Order: sequence, then C-alpha cells, then structure tokens
Amino acid sequence: MKAKVIYDAKKCIGAGNCIISEYFLLPPPGKKAVLKGAKIVNKEVCLEKDFTSEELERLQEAGERCPVNAIGIRNLETNEELVTMNVKQDGLVEIKAEYDDDKEFVLDPKGYFLIRVDHHKKLIEVGFCGKRNVVEAKIFGTTPRDIYNTIAREKLIERPEHYAYLGRELQKAYIALKLGLKYVQDDELDFNLKA
Repeated sequence: MKAKVIYDAKKCIGAGNCIISEYFLLPPPGKKAVLKGAKIVNKEVCLEKDFTSEELERLQEAGERCPVNAIGIRNLETNEELVTMNVKQDGLVEIKAEYDDDKEFVLDPKGYFLIRVDHHKKLIEVGFCGKRNVVEAKIFGTTPRDIYNTIAREKLIERPEHYAYLGRELQKAYIALKLGLKYVQDDELDFNLKA
C-alpha cells in the first residue's frame, strides 16, 4: 500500500516509542529519532513508498505511540489520514482550576517531606518524616526527576496530590540551587534573595 510518513523532528523528545517500526532508528539517549530513508520535501521530513501491510501496521503503531504527535501517516491510495499529527479537541470540557488549602488539604498517611538546598554540596536534600519531626530517610540529588523517581520507587508517598506538591517544591529547590537563591519550603522563590 502506498503511504506517506511525515516526521516532525522538532517535536520529537526521544521517547523511543516509535522504534517498534524498523523505519525509525533511535540514536543515543537524549537524541531524536531518525526516519530511515526519509527525504526533505517542502520543509517536511517524509518517507513515501509502497509498504507491506505489516510495515504499515507497525508504522501506524509507532505514530500512535508517539507522546508528542511527531508522526503522521496518510494512505496515498485513498487519501485517508491513518495517523494524525493534529491534536483534536472534540468534546473538550474546560475546568477552572481551584483549590482551597484550608478545606481540601489532606496529609499523606505515610508522612511528609522536609526539603532544603545545600549550596555548598550543590545538592537538594529531602528528609522523609513518617512520624512528626522524625526524619527516617534522607534522599538527596541534583535534579528533581532523580529525587521524585527515587521517592516513587521507595513508595514513600500514597496520595497523588503529594507527588504534585513534591514535584513543584523540588523544581523550586532546583531553580534556587542553580541560581544561588535562598529556598524556603512552601514559600514562593524570591529572585532577589541570594542564598
């Protein structure tokens, strides 16, 4: 079946979900995928050819697995769009974000975290307290992703909103660490207040 695969390398985040198809190659970590045999046509990276039904099936799955819609596929015989790169908003429901800490806050039954920045060691340190004011574990690292994934792996949190809180606070701590700012947990960063 004759089809056209369009690949937007600018959108690609290197997740590697597309390598289910032999037409996508993933270079070293942190790099973007490559569409094998593709050419630049009208500023688009595309591959146009006759594919076997198995090849097209794997390409469609690669496109559907792409988390950033960087792959589009069109059947050139029927002009049917098999995989779209457009984000659809059919039936979109808009929800105004609201939260009242006094009414809605629920402490995680597993415990809470104390977060600080050690500018001398260039680390973010997170103390886990399963009991009030008793630090039972210290998790430390240089990036929020390393720290929150370690906390998730250790199953130190039960409530999903606690993960969201932790992500927000760790990102603030990371910015404070990188810019040499004072970090105070639960306060907004003051970009004029050096550590």
